[in-house]
Amino acid sequence: MGETGRKEEFFALSPCRPVAPSPYRPQMLSLRVKLTLYYLAILSAILLLFGIAIFTYLSRSLLMTIDESLAYQVKTIESHFMMNTDVDVSSLGDQNNEQLLELKPHLLQVIDDNWQIRDEIALPNDRLLVDKNELQRLEVGKPDFKTVKLPNGKLVRVATLRAKDQEGSGTYFIRLGHSIEALSNARRRALIVLGVAIPLALLLGSYGGLLLANQALKPVDRMTRAAEQIATGDLTERVDAPAKMDEIGRLAATFNHMISRLQAAFERQKQFTSDASHELRTPLAVMRGDIEITLRRERTAEEYKRALTSNLEEIVRLSRLVEDLLTLARADSGRLELRCEPINLTELCEQMVEYITPLAAQREQILTYDSPRRPVRVMADTHRIKQLLLNLLDNAIKYTEPRRQITLGVKTEKHNAVITVADTGRGIPAEDLPHIFERFYRRSGKTSDRSATGFGLGLSIVKWIVDAHGGKIEAESEMGSGTTFTVKLPLLDA
Repeated sequence: MGETGRKEEFFALSPCRPVAPSPYRPQMLSLRVKLTLYYLAILSAILLLFGIAIFTYLSRSLLMTIDESLAYQVKTIESHFMMNTDVDVSSLGDQNNEQLLELKPHLLQVIDDNWQIRDEIALPNDRLLVDKNELQRLEVGKPDFKTVKLPNGKLVRVATLRAKDQEGSGTYFIRLGHSIEALSNARRRALIVLGVAIPLALLLGSYGGLLLANQALKPVDRMTRAAEQIATGDLTERVDAPAKMDEIGRLAATFNHMISRLQAAFERQKQFTSDASHELRTPLAVMRGDIEITLRRERTAEEYKRALTSNLEEIVRLSRLVEDLLTLARADSGRLELRCEPINLTELCEQMVEYITPLAAQREQILTYDSPRRPVRVMADTHRIKQLLLNLLDNAIKYTEPRRQITLGVKTEKHNAVITVADTGRGIPAEDLPHIFERFYRRSGKTSDRSATGFGLGLSIVKWIVDAHGGKIEAESEMGSGTTFTVKLPLLDA
């Protein structure tokens, strides 16, 4: 690589490179401001509707009180006329009636059926105009209420009653009015009170809403800061879980669980890269050493053949390693698909025993097959199941001493097909047993037997094959007695 290329690589990896703005920085209104505005808008609508309802109810109640008082007094005047007795207008409104609040009328008119005013009590500027068309529409005996504006500009509530005269041949009209100036003043005072109370309530409500939003979003702020810290590469950062496991508490717990999984995934990736580099470096170093030693001087054909044979063995080991790595990489990315079909697991296991028996015979080991009485059928990928059996049997042969026994068994258990591979080898230490399915992990026990060496990927591939088929794999071991691997796969009928 040239000087320019090295500089570009340095600046690409340098921690001093300008960092883009964090995606967690708010670019618009913050969530707490939005929540406060939403809360304020809803509170404004509620208070406005509440104020309108109060004002309307107060106005109608006061107006209804005036109407009831006027209707009672109009009926009283009618009864006096019917009995042909004088009416003391000044005494109206002084009766002690517990059913209603009586108010003194401000004006009185009595109009005959010729639309002439027979009697009237009112100031000159407070006189009511006679509207013939309006009076003709009134029903007999039913008071009519209307707000009228007098010539002097005052508003008066007028009750009009059409009544029959004593002979019953004609009708006359009684009009009684009461000023609603007090009502207008009460309305104005109510508007002033509501106009002051509603903005004050909105101000206090907005402050309270902002406090509530700040309190509710404190855990979110902590998660934001934790996410920003994690974005810098610190995967050890965690969010303090709230005391109450509410929605925010569950979010914090889920966030911490996600970061823990990410941390574990990054650690596995780093370990995987480190182990893969180490495993690739060893065969390459052996091949380079053999080639360099062979080329130092002229060699015989036999010596060249021996060097090439040694390199070929290392190339085969490297090919197996690359193939295993490629299998696991495709499995992790989801690009490795299974071609499942109904298979006879009994016959497949028998074929694998026949295939690997010569390897066990080379080590003077006894390989037996415990076949079930009935065929065991599963829905599986034939190639992957063969790979699973080959890895388990090869692993058992590697770690079992000569003249020891290895057993492959197949049986059914409820809705599962059960495959067992048991050996009588050295066993697996208890501290290693939880890690045997991890990639590049090998037993801590040392051995001088070169055939017992490997890359530590076989059991990882077995675990992936079992998981991909919806099965389960377990391992039991006792030092000095051997190891048993148990694989459970769903039966075809299940």
